[in-house]
Amino acid sequence: MMIRFLRTTARCILAVFLLSSLASWAAQDRRSVIYDLGMELERLSTSLAQESFDHFKGWNGTISDQEQAILFKSEAFAASCRLFLRLTEARSGYYRDDFLRTNIYNAFTYLAGSFSDAEEEMRKGGVMPYSLSDCRKILSRMEREFSQWPAADNLAYLDQRYVKARDATVYLIERSGIGNYVRLPFKNLESLWRYNYDRNRGKDPWKYLVEVSYNTLDKMRKGRMIDLTFEGRMVIEQGVRRDRPVYLIEGGKKRGLTRADLVNRYGGWSKVYEVPREVIDSYPDGDPIL
Repeated sequence: MMIRFLRTTARCILAVFLLSSLASWAAQDRRSVIYDLGMELERLSTSLAQESFDHFKGWNGTISDQEQAILFKSEAFAASCRLFLRLTEARSGYYRDDFLRTNIYNAFTYLAGSFSDAEEEMRKGGVMPYSLSDCRKILSRMEREFSQWPAADNLAYLDQRYVKARDATVYLIERSGIGNYVRLPFKNLESLWRYNYDRNRGKDPWKYLVEVSYNTLDKMRKGRMIDLTFEGRMVIEQGVRRDRPVYLIEGGKKRGLTRADLVNRYGGWSKVYEVPREVIDSYPDGDPIL
C-alpha cells in the first residue's frame, strides 16, 4: 500500500513539474517573440523619425509648429521603443520573477501611448507614412502575445473577461485600442447572464470572472453601462429540480407556462435560459399562459 502511495505521489509531482516546465518554456518563447518584435519596432520607429526630419527639413525651407510637433512626437516614440527594448532584455531583471512579466505589459502601455501621440500629430499634419501602419501592426502583434499570459494585472489578458469591483459591481473588460481598455459595468445580474448567453458562453458567467486589484481596475476608464433583459425569452431557475416552472418574460412581467408542451410554442427547450432565482424574482407576476 505504501509503495503504491509513493508511486502515485511521484507521478503527481512529475506531472506538476512537467506542467510547470511547459508553462515556463511557453512564457520564455513568448518573451522571445516580444523581444524580436521590439527589435523590428525600434528599427521602424528610428527610420520614421529620420524620415520625418528629412521631409520637413527640405519642405519650403521652414518647419511649422505642427511639423515640429510631429518631429518631437516621432522622436519620443523612437526613444520609447529603445527603452522598451532594453526592458525586455532577459538580463534586465524584469523576468527574474514570474509575476514581474506584467511590468513589461505596463511598459507596453506607455509604448502604445507614445505611438498614439505620434500618430495623432501626424494625422493633424496630414502626414501618414506607410511605416506608421507597419508600427501599428507590430504593436498589435505584441499585444496578442501579452493576451496569452494569464495574470490579473495584465490588461491584455483581461479582454472580454468579467471583473468585480469592491462595491460588487461586475464589469466587462473590452479593448478599445492598442494598450487601451475600458470597463463596462453590468446594470445587474440579469444583464450579465443575458450578455453571457448572447456570447455563447454557457450557463455560468462566473467561469470568466477574474479577481483584480483596485489599482488594476482604476487603470481603465469606465464606459457605457450594459443593460440587457430577457424580455420575450423563456427563463427557468437554475437547479436540478424537475418541477421548476418555466416563465415567459413579456411586458416586464413573468408569465408562467402551465403546460410543458407550451414550451414548443415559443421555440423549444433550447430557448429556455437558466438564470438565478434573483433574476426571476425581479419580475412581478403576470397572467399565466394556458
